[in-house]
Amino acid sequence: MVKVSINPKSQAEFMAAIQTYAARSKQTLRDATLEQAALACRDAANFTPPLAMSGGKGLSKAAETAGEKAIERDVGKVVVSERGGTVKSQQARLIKRLGSLALNNNPGLFWKVAASGSTVLNGNAFLAKILSDRYNGFGTVWGFNKLRNYFNKIGTRVSNDFVNQRYLQSTADIANVYKPIYARNNGRLWKKGRGNVSGVNWLSKHIVENKGDIDAFVKERQRSVGAIKSGWARALRSLAKPVINGVPKDFGVDLLNAGWITKHTSVPGQSVQSFSDKVAEVTISNSNGNVNGIATQANVLGLVYGNRVKQMPARVRRLLQDDINKFNKK
Repeated sequence: MVKVSINPKSQAEFMAAIQTYAARSKQTLRDATLEQAALACRDAANFTPPLAMSGGKGLSKAAETAGEKAIERDVGKVVVSERGGTVKSQQARLIKRLGSLALNNNPGLFWKVAASGSTVLNGNAFLAKILSDRYNGFGTVWGFNKLRNYFNKIGTRVSNDFVNQRYLQSTADIANVYKPIYARNNGRLWKKGRGNVSGVNWLSKHIVENKGDIDAFVKERQRSVGAIKSGWARALRSLAKPVINGVPKDFGVDLLNAGWITKHTSVPGQSVQSFSDKVAEVTISNSNGNVNGIATQANVLGLVYGNRVKQMPARVRRLLQDDINKFNKK
């Protein structure tokens, strides 16, 4: 991965490269600056997460998919369906929950959980038998006391937070437990190099009765994928078009062709342009481009500067290639 440090020299180097590029590409300083500003908008969106799993390609369908998967993974750090995860994790979660309810004398919810989860415990002969609705102790005071004694022996005591945990039964319930954790962790519950930062371990996840509610909540949040990048598309559209050989030109249009980004229209993005005979100034901005520090973490500014400084000389060489070829034929 290429990394470019962000420092005053980067901007100075960029401005110097613009001057040289304008002269050698036979463009006015105004048009050279507008061209590079448009390409910088494209680069900024391209380098802002989400990125393709293989790396980069921030305008591609693969990047959109990576963003959707990241949301699904984050939600999965906090909630799990009653039948989510491996059989082993289902069994451990159910035994712990039943133990909590038994030891805290909550027979009503105990039997509700037992009725919905008895098939998960087929590997435990005693529990599979007594939790079966065909067993004459099922749902009775006697059966509850027998199970409470059983759980007391195996020491299934847990914190009050888990004891009082209730099944989540709607997307609103999920939002109520998810959003505070999401906000506390600056918008990402899984971070590269740090793993799970949600503070919720696998056995303490909130249990959702209907998996469809999780799917609906994830889908709702996935609609926002690409929104942060869309401010750069708005900034690009606000730019005047550079004129080359008398013809207005479009640059950075691959950003405008990424429908999963441009469908978002509420993220502010703009440009401020000022030109004179000797000075060309263009400022592009995306007010949401660094939400939760996402651009800082990805080093977006440094990569944009670095890529433009790298690409300008390469474009000059391409522009001059026809003249070079004609000269070499003489």
